[in-house]
Parts: sequence; C-alpha cells; structure tokens
Amino acid sequence: MSTLLLKNGRVIDPSQNIDNNADVLIKDGKVAAIAANINDSNCEQIDCAGLWITPGLVDGHCHLREPGAEHKETIATGTQAAARGGFTTVVAMANVNPVPASLKDYKKIQKLIDQTAVVRVIQAASVTKDLKGRDLCDMATLAAAGVKIFSDDGYFIDRAAVLYQALKLAAKLDVTLALHEEDTSLKLYWPTAYEPLNEIAAIARDLEILRVTGGKVHFQHISTSRGVELIRRAKQEKLNITAEVCPHHLTLTAEAVYSQGTDAKMAPPLRTKEDIAELIKGLDDGTLDMIATDHAPHAEDDKNTVFDLAANGIIGFETAFPLMVTELIHRRGFSPMWLIERMSTIPARIFSLPGGSLLVGNHADICVIDPNKEWIIDKRQLASKSRNTPYHNTPVKGKVIRTLIDGKVVYKDY
Repeated sequence: MSTLLLKNGRVIDPSQNIDNNADVLIKDGKVAAIAANINDSNCEQIDCAGLWITPGLVDGHCHLREPGAEHKETIATGTQAAARGGFTTVVAMANVNPVPASLKDYKKIQKLIDQTAVVRVIQAASVTKDLKGRDLCDMATLAAAGVKIFSDDGYFIDRAAVLYQALKLAAKLDVTLALHEEDTSLKLYWPTAYEPLNEIAAIARDLEILRVTGGKVHFQHISTSRGVELIRRAKQEKLNITAEVCPHHLTLTAEAVYSQGTDAKMAPPLRTKEDIAELIKGLDDGTLDMIATDHAPHAEDDKNTVFDLAANGIIGFETAFPLMVTELIHRRGFSPMWLIERMSTIPARIFSLPGGSLLVGNHADICVIDPNKEWIIDKRQLASKSRNTPYHNTPVKGKVIRTLIDGKVVYKDY
C-alpha cells in the first residue's frame, strides 16, 4: 500500500488529548506517526494548512434502507453520503426487509454491505422478530456471531414483559439494547409536539425495568428537557446507560413545520427552545454522550402527503457535521475537541466500533475539515438518494474536505 503524508494541519484527537499543529504519516493503511515537520519525499503529500485533521466521524444511528426499500436509499448511496459527511463508521438500524432477527438474514445484509459500502457499516440486529415488539429475535446466536447492538428503532417496545426478557438476555450476553423511547399507546401525535409525555413515560418505564434486569441500554434521539433529567438521575445512580441527541433536535423547534412542512416531521418530533437549551446542557455535562444523525431517507411520495400520513425522519449524513460546527462551535463557542469527542471518540468507545482515534497503529480512518468554509446546503447536490431535509438553502460554516478509510481517500471535495 502507498504512503500518504497529511502536512501542516491542526490535528485534533480527543482520545489522546491532542490539539496542535502537526503532520500525520500514513503507511499501509495505518497511522504511522503524528509529529511536527515529518519529512518523507517518497510519498504523496496533501497540504492541510488551515484545516483540521481528525479521527473519522462515527455515527451510532442511521438507516440505510437496503434491502427492502432501495427506492429510498441503498447501502452504496447511503455510505457515499456518509463519506461526504466525514463519517468513516456508521451503525445501521434493523428496519429493513428482511429484518435481521436471525443469523441467516443478518448474513444476507452483511454480504450486501461487504459488496457495496464505501465506509464501515456495523449492522444492528433487531430486538424482536419483524420489529413487532412481541417475540424476541435469536439474540443468543447473533451475539455468538459477534453482533453487539440490538434495536427496534422506529418502534417502541410497548410490552414491558418483552423488554424485561430482552434486557435479562442482553445482560447475560453482554450486548447493548438501543431503544426508541416514544410510548405510542399515549397517542400524543402532532400537533401536540410540545407535549413530552410520550418520551418521558417511555424512558421512565424502561429505567425501572433496567433497574431490575441489569444490562446496558442506549437511549436514542433524546428530545426533551425532562428526558435529559431522567437520564441524568439514572446516571447518578450508576445505571449502565448511554444516550444520544440528533442535530435536528439541537437546531430546530416545532415552528420549523410551518416553513418546512413534512420535511420537518420526525419521531420524536421537534420541541421548544427550552428543550434545546437543556439538550445542549446535557450534552455538555455528559448526561447525553454523543451526537448521532438518525439519517432517515424517504422518497418524495413518503413526504408529499398530508402531515399526519407523512413518513417521519430526515436525511442527515451530509448536513450533521456542518450544522454542528456552525451551531456549537461558531455560534455557541464549544471547542473543536469537544465536538469531535461527541461525534467520533465517544460513539466509537460506547459501541466498541472501529475509529474514534488517531493512535499510532490504528486504521487510518480520518476526516480532513475546513472549519471556516462557508457554503449553502442544497438538497439537489447531496449524494443521498432521497431529498427529505428541512435544511435546504441553509447557510453553514464548516465543510468536510476529505474522508479516508485505511488511508485511502473515499471522498474528496477539492
């Protein structure tokens, strides 16, 4: 394999507490050295002056739609979008067809990933068969084959007895359940998006079950201030939990529906400015561990209908990082180290995923970023097969310039 030298960049690696100007030498797909003024005239060099060199971003929650809904997204188009967004590893949810509830079906999806993915894809298995919330999937066989993440995301496991059984088994198998926390039995839908009871009731119930069963739970796309408080208290009790928040819940309120229509419809729904403030506070104090995209592509017909019938979700791979750089670094003053930790190092650590560190000897999964590049999000120019975003024509500051997997450039902006 070739040797590549990234010169004159600002190297930011939370895993090693590095934030300084340096060069990064890559040999045989691995990080070979990080130091000032590395000289190697026998290799390709990329001038990174004015740019950040960081571990590739890691997304703990996305939807790739293949197999079963290739008209919305494919593994190829989705991972191309991920690469453009700086992501080198993504965790794909189980709402595909067939649902990966058995090792046989899981392997079918893994074969597609191996054949077409541009970035690293970790496929989550479902918790229940066909995501029905009734009968458990073959967790023991899947775990024995190396599956570590199980999720029915998109669906709340409404039967407490089923979640109890799943958590007991998950604790025994040492795997993580990633839970979608919206108690839909309460039937609080739009336009009551300000009412947070769906999420609060779900989190509270599941924490009570976890206290009895043990095991590890990851709470997905937290959106309410009360949800943050419940998780904060549970962490103070030393329960084995982690939690994520999504860029849209940090940047948009429910009022976006009036200008963006169904492109601003998602589950959980957008909330209030007060919720955003608490979400950011929770992200800062460690109550919320990481930022995930919940990339959820939908075809035009899925969104171009009356609000109540429209599909939930938005695409996020290509917009997540520039939105977070713009909102959290340029507007709110958080450090680049802080953001990279929550979009790379921490999700990699939580889910034991590849990436999240530029430690010498690690795979050279790297993101090169221009933090000051100003541009306007144009949904027509995105790599995703779908166009469902409320951020069309939104100005942002910060852009991914290159994404590398094993030292190989899989995306280049210029």
